[in-house]
Amino acid sequence: MLISINDYKRNFEGFRLLDCAVRNKDILCLTLMQDYENKPPPKVECRVITCFLRKPDDKRWARAIINNFDRLKAGATIVPKEQFVGVDRDGSVYVLGGGDSEMEADIPKWRVGGPNRGGIRKTRMIDGHLYICGGGRSVGKRLGKNQWHSFTQSIADSDALDIGFDDIDGFNANDIYCIGGAGDVWHYDGSRWQQCAFPSNRYLESVCCAGDGYVYIGGQSGYVFKGRGEQWKKIHQDNMTLGFNDMVWHQGKVWCTSDYGLWVIENDKLVAADVPPEIRACSGNLSVGDGVMLLAGMFGAAYHDGQQWHMLVDTQKMGQHV
Repeated sequence: MLISINDYKRNFEGFRLLDCAVRNKDILCLTLMQDYENKPPPKVECRVITCFLRKPDDKRWARAIINNFDRLKAGATIVPKEQFVGVDRDGSVYVLGGGDSEMEADIPKWRVGGPNRGGIRKTRMIDGHLYICGGGRSVGKRLGKNQWHSFTQSIADSDALDIGFDDIDGFNANDIYCIGGAGDVWHYDGSRWQQCAFPSNRYLESVCCAGDGYVYIGGQSGYVFKGRGEQWKKIHQDNMTLGFNDMVWHQGKVWCTSDYGLWVIENDKLVAADVPPEIRACSGNLSVGDGVMLLAGMFGAAYHDGQQWHMLVDTQKMGQHV
């Protein structure tokens, strides 16, 4: 485990892990939210915890405290420069890295030409840029500090309360998929957005544009669909309590996670990932970048460097010593 008791107490004690992002193979970021007993207050303290893998033990962990954020989603960007970019549901933005540690202007609302039409639900890096998606079929691309390109006005909204994008991914900037709602799948070809014919009206929750050239979509109860464009097929049917929070491509396979576990898709089969129990306990969220995959959840965080797993923090074990 790459953390001391003192670093754990300073950075993690009294907080729960929310999300994760890989800035590069040597810099990993975690977002945390202040823990609470019962009903959460409207706004709580959030933190961005950065792990610098190549620094000495006493300088490995750094903390940034952010107030008045609503469940901070973790993101990363390379263009215009390499940074962590955190976004909350209201569209508040915090940027860290590359000499910056600051709040930016909120993501503009769609009525004034911005992308935010229904709240932000997910971030994803595509071709080096940070993209966001959310309610009301919101889609946006961060161009730079306080600069957002909006795709939202190019995508029809709906009066249905369950319509909205829960995830976004792309093979590149001219081949992007957004999914959500009841079988609501849209594709961007570099010039226009078009709704895809989809063979199910199950609620869709996660998407991965994989290295094998296919798009994998996770639906409610753990259903998995595979395809591209107008051609889709169901490859897995399940009755899980939770669908997948994240689906990513790493080391030649699709990885899927929820708070309840970690799975892989190989040869169109979804199977439990063959990982040590302490790694599986970190299930919850996934991020990939620069050849590294980061896994983080309620009970800790770990990363895979392309060869093997490394434990960052085990909140259960550390909690026994504080």
